Amino acid sequence: MRVGIDIVDVKRIGGISRRFGSRFIDKVFTPREREFLGGRKRATEESIAGRFAAKEAFMKAMGERIPWRNVEVDQNEGKPFIRYQGKLYEGVSISHERA
Repeated sequence: MRVGIDIVDVKRIGGISRRFGSRFIDKVFTPREREFLGGRKRATEESIAGRFAAKEAFMKAMGERIPWRNVEVDQNEGKPFIRYQGKLYEGVSISHERA
């Protein structure tokens, strides 16, 4: 089993999201992920950055660049997991600090 770790700057991802708006969101996130982000009180920079980092970490663990929307970050009872090619990958952790 491989491990992938990725840390992103929340403010950087927030800036990209503001600058490119729906073009960025549509390129990176699946319809289900966009529904999750849109269903929150507001799609916070932390939520967007956390899911972005989880996708990048998964790609690192797989050892290949995968189209963004082929990797889906979902959750069950608050526990995140990855869905890729019909398989579920558990053991996902998403974290950030306030700054």
